[in-house]
Amino acid sequence: MQKSLNGAALIGRFQPFHLGHLELVNQILLEFSEIIVIIGSSQANYTPHNPFTAGERVTMIRNSLLESKVNMEKVILIHLMDDENNYRWFSNLKSYSPPFEVIYSGNVFIKLLLEHENIQLREPKFINKKSYNGSNIRKLLASNDLEWENLVPTAVKKIIHELNGSERIRSLQTTWFDSPFSHR
Repeated sequence: MQKSLNGAALIGRFQPFHLGHLELVNQILLEFSEIIVIIGSSQANYTPHNPFTAGERVTMIRNSLLESKVNMEKVILIHLMDDENNYRWFSNLKSYSPPFEVIYSGNVFIKLLLEHENIQLREPKFINKKSYNGSNIRKLLASNDLEWENLVPTAVKKIIHELNGSERIRSLQTTWFDSPFSHR
């Protein structure tokens, strides 16, 4: 398959980056000469749904790609904050990112926001999505089930251990709804 001159973007929260994400990056790089990995909801952190900071997620992704021998000259990592004005979101994305012709996202809301844009939207082809998904991994982390370690790259496992990620997630799950930031 001939590689495109332009790049493709992969957007996700990567809470945390897992082996399904890594496989998708490798799939995209088989077709495109460059990938822009967009860390969405970058302002969100220290919540049960978004326990890791944007910086922690950047480190997880970068270290995982280096560990997997991905040519980092073909990878651009950016982060994008959510916008209360959802219609403006794609304009913000374009201003933070180099140009791309295709975006990979399985998020139905992203599909809705992009339906009138001149960007091709592709559904990611995740392997074993039931296991390789952030919600499942966070649930395993919170319950101290070490199965999570088999679902993330070694680099991510190391970072989560260094951050005491299991304890962070457990604490967030038990205290979040009593915090002044919870919108229950």
